[in-house]
Order: sequence, then C-alpha cells, then structure tokens
Amino acid sequence: MRRILLAVATIMLAGVVPVPASAAPVGPTLYVSNANSDNISIFTITDTGDLVPLGDPVRTADQPRSMVFSPDGDFLYVENGDAHLVSTYKVDSGGGLTLLQKVKTAGYPFGIAISPTGDAVYVTNLDDEPTSVSAFTVRTDGTLEPAGDPVPVGDGRLSARGVAVSADGRFVFVGTGEPFSTAPGLLSTFEVQADDTLEYRSKVPVGPGALGIGVTPNGRYLYLACGVSDEIRPFKIGDNGQLTPLPVALAPDLPVSAEISRDGRFVFVASHGDATGPTRGVWVFKILTNGTLQSVGNSPTPAGGTPVWPALTPDARHLYVTNEDTSGEVFGFDMSKTGVLTPLANSPFDARGEFSMFQSVVVRG
Repeated sequence: MRRILLAVATIMLAGVVPVPASAAPVGPTLYVSNANSDNISIFTITDTGDLVPLGDPVRTADQPRSMVFSPDGDFLYVENGDAHLVSTYKVDSGGGLTLLQKVKTAGYPFGIAISPTGDAVYVTNLDDEPTSVSAFTVRTDGTLEPAGDPVPVGDGRLSARGVAVSADGRFVFVGTGEPFSTAPGLLSTFEVQADDTLEYRSKVPVGPGALGIGVTPNGRYLYLACGVSDEIRPFKIGDNGQLTPLPVALAPDLPVSAEISRDGRFVFVASHGDATGPTRGVWVFKILTNGTLQSVGNSPTPAGGTPVWPALTPDARHLYVTNEDTSGEVFGFDMSKTGVLTPLANSPFDARGEFSMFQSVVVRG
C-alpha cells in the first residue's frame, strides 16, 4: 500500500487521484477548511511529504474556518463563520468525518481552542455585543454543551480574535484587535472554573491587530501575533496566569499566526500581507531558553499569495501553509532540524476548495 500511495503522489500534478475514504491512511492526515467551497478536504501525508487526497471533500455548513482536534484525535471541532455554528465531527479509523452535532455560537465565531484534557472548548465571538468568548463542556460522546453565558472580552469594543488555553488547562487567553486598525489591542486572561465557565482575571495592552496565540507545551511562554504592528509579542506565564512581557520580535508583513511546534522549539508565523506589503510568506522563529525569539533567516519563505495558517507534522519534518484567497493551494515544505524550510518538489498542492481562513489547517496523527 505504501508503494502505491507514493506512486500516486508522484503524478498529482497531472490530476487529483483520491484514496478511498474507507482506506486506512499510511501516515498522518491533514485537514483543510475551504470557506468559499463549504467543505473540508482530507489528505494523507506520505513519507516524502506529498498530500494524497483521502476520499471526496466533506460538505459542511456555511463557511467552515477555524478547526481544532480533541487531544486523542477522535473528534474535530469546526467553526462555521456565516452560519454562527460550531460543528462536531467524529473521526473514524481511516480519517473520515461523520457529523455529530451543530451548536449555535453567540456571534460570528473566529478563534477556537480546546483544553489539554479535551473536556472543554472555547470560541471567540467576533461580532457579539460586547465582543465575547464562549465556553463549551465536551460530553462523553464528543458533543458540546454550553457552559454558562458568553463572557465579555477586553473593553468590549475591539473584536475578540485568537484564543488559547494554558498547558495546565487553568487559564484561557484571548486577544482583541482589528487586523487593519491602528487601535492598540488587549490580551485578556480568564481563569477556568470547575464547571468550565470563565472568570476574568487580568488584561495587558498589546500592539494593534491582535490575532493568533500560541502557548508552549511546557506552559511557560505565550506568543501573540499583532498584525498591524508587524510583531510577535512574547510573554512569560506566571503560576497565577499573570503575563510578563518579553522582548518583541518583528515579523512583517501582517503576521496572523503564532503556531508552536509540538516539541516547543519553534514558532511559525504566516505573514498574510496587505495591499502595500510584498513580503508575504512564513517566518520561523526559534524559541530560546529564556522565551525570547530568534528568527531563522532574515526573510519569510514564500508560501503563496495570502498565506494564512501553518501546520506542522508530529515528527516536525513537514510544514503546510494554507492561503486565504481563491487560488485553492496548500504549500508544503521540508523542515530541517534548525527550522530551515525547503519547498517540496510537488508543492503547491490542490486544496480541493478555496479561501482557507484563520486556523484552516490541522494535522492528525
């Protein structure tokens, strides 16, 4: 089977050859949400990093966007932006998806995060008044149950964007800001209560355009992408969830993500670009022992016209980047042990849909 899949991968540029959805994948699986196409595409990742389609794209509710897996990979939670929903899918042994539930959100859902134990999901509501974050308890069957009412974020005026959970599950962090406004953003900390509801604790000012948030696996550091000020803002996380700022790292042009490798060594930043910026791509930063960031290289690696979200394989060998445009492309890279990216021979790959958005690509396995 491995030889067959590798042979298929070598002819992908000549046409899409899907693997039957019932076939068990030979490696990790990659999932891409395509907002304009209302579908989720599933791919097997081969040993060489090529993406082989796994069955037909899965039809979804309106505008699938941000996604997160349960820690065991058995469930996938998908936001449907224009439908104001979070959809729960059961993941079968072959990587296929079965819809279990659709639950309403308080507003347009933007960011999504899950607790380390998989017992709670948190969703930011972009246009709720005031802007807010919602908590959901995960039932034993993987479906979601609202935990209390949505909680206001920041000053209630700026949109709630990225969300992340501390490594011990005690705190939830939410960034607020507008991606094209110079108004300073806020990073708020909430304490998780026994019933999964959130209680506000503190906030710190950040640069304008607060978007993606990443927390290191050891729970010591947090990184926030500030799109308008072209910064990645690092913080040290205290025992009580208190955030202490560390020196800022620059990441032109409109950084969107602050995704962290599973081993906690690197931060991956997709620079989405704007009307005036030519330096789109993906930045790689090494996390130093004191939590500060050191850029790998002096410029981003090109990753399409509007790169929006990166995802790394569990073995840290391959990185994939989606694009928020109509090109319908996923860019793939080999990654060295030092974080250097090299485009895969067959990259870019057909996303089997178009306009992937914030948190639009995840890897299972």
